[in-house]
Amino acid sequence: MSQDLTPKLQRNLDALGDCHPSLLERICLPVEDDHIRTDTQGRSFYRVHLSWQPFDLAEPTVAQSVAAVDSPDVLLFGLGRGEQLRAVLESPAESILAWDRDPWLLRLLLTDVDVSAHLRSGRLRLLLGADLLDAIEDDVTRATLVHPLLANRYALELALVEHELRDERALICAGTLFVDDLAQSLADEGFSCFTWDVQRQAPEELAHTAQRFGAQLVAAINYSQGLAQACRELSLPLLVWEIDPATDGITRCDPPAEHCRIFSYRRAQLPVYEAAGFPHSEYLPLAANPRRRHPVSLAPDEVQRYEAPVSFVGASMVAQAQRLCAQLIAAYGHWRGGPEQQAHAECAKLLDELLQAHRDDFSSCRVEALLQQSMGAFVTAMRAQSNVDPLMLAGEMVAADKRLIYVAALGQLGMRVWGDEGWAPTEQHGARYMGNAGHKFELNKIYAHSTVNVDIGRIYQSDIVTMRVFDVMACGGFVLSERNEALLELFTEGVELACYSTLAELTQKAAHYIAHPDEAKAIALRGQAKVRADHTVGQRVRHMLSQLP
Repeated sequence: MSQDLTPKLQRNLDALGDCHPSLLERICLPVEDDHIRTDTQGRSFYRVHLSWQPFDLAEPTVAQSVAAVDSPDVLLFGLGRGEQLRAVLESPAESILAWDRDPWLLRLLLTDVDVSAHLRSGRLRLLLGADLLDAIEDDVTRATLVHPLLANRYALELALVEHELRDERALICAGTLFVDDLAQSLADEGFSCFTWDVQRQAPEELAHTAQRFGAQLVAAINYSQGLAQACRELSLPLLVWEIDPATDGITRCDPPAEHCRIFSYRRAQLPVYEAAGFPHSEYLPLAANPRRRHPVSLAPDEVQRYEAPVSFVGASMVAQAQRLCAQLIAAYGHWRGGPEQQAHAECAKLLDELLQAHRDDFSSCRVEALLQQSMGAFVTAMRAQSNVDPLMLAGEMVAADKRLIYVAALGQLGMRVWGDEGWAPTEQHGARYMGNAGHKFELNKIYAHSTVNVDIGRIYQSDIVTMRVFDVMACGGFVLSERNEALLELFTEGVELACYSTLAELTQKAAHYIAHPDEAKAIALRGQAKVRADHTVGQRVRHMLSQLP
């Protein structure tokens, strides 16, 4: 443990070691701590995706939640910063099980609160991760006190407490976008699900979770390095649904990962996985979850915010492009040798020429040809020396450039753009930057009440159908998307959506459908019916399960 051994912490560790030595060993394993921070005023914050949320509970909230406890036996679900546990320890409760999925929160608790006497007396027992099953499987009826800020983060585990534990059990790798939809669909297929935090927790804790939970499979959104090996060691089949591009390469799996089934949103990725030792790789388009994405009505005070002639929701990619540009320039300077400033300036000039070459026509990607022409030896060397592909890094830079230019061009039509602050410069071209869009319900309002929803894909991925297309359609919104073969395999142009290939065609068609909203709505309704019939997450998950080894 990295915390200073204060007398309070030492007493807690001694008590835990005497009463539950195996738990003491587990919380001392390496663990990530970058998701919780405290400011200079002592306030705690918890990172949710890319934003920091206040993590402290107000006294009235704590008092109200503890006052509702009407049993001498209590299960505290989620520790947070320990406010509820302190209050429960001061209550008449006779037996307290305090659980959290996060070992770092247990460490903070032991640092902040002296619970040694309660641990030694047996009144308090701390539970970590899959130890939650100890509370679920015993015969004691407990009042469950749920941490209000962690209930959503631990939704899979809360479902285990509130519903009957099933025989079929799946570990869901922690992540962001689409993970909840995957878990919900597995639950629909009869699985109890538990989170596997492969990015934060030590291998020993991951193995303990898999064994204690009795998992029969692992499911993940996107592949993480080492995941196949971890599942092999535990004799668990692995299902991976790749939904996003990765800027780093895939480490070769040797021997081949016969226990893995890779499903990629992009056909071009299949040879990459097969060459890396994943013989069971299959193309599987993205999809929508109709329970999450569906038409919604607007309240009178919401109309001005969400009704729009044309909208785009997504990352500007500006910050990412700047970071990747700096990474490329630094790598080029290291490879090039000589005066560092000269090498960096040389690479920056070549990358600027790459961007300029695409600005007249983004309808085709020429990143690979141009990079090979201008810095082919560097590309070859970087691929050989690391898992990072310069083509992917440069492609992200061009993709960000394209998005800004397309959104700016639609400013004259009343474009509203939702996402990160990188979009702000488009306002000088007439676009209106609306800030971030909430992924839960706000997206439905935007998609359902924009006359035209534009889809702007990454320039090097003109062969996929984006998740945005499925989600907009599920909400009953009209989609104007880039034309490609993959899209037209699933949908009929002019019937279920509209398409464009060039910026000129995009602006022309956007103007047409803004002027003809009834035509756009008729297409949108047919698109919604198509998604509900053929392209739901549940259908995709059933197919993945059918391919299990």
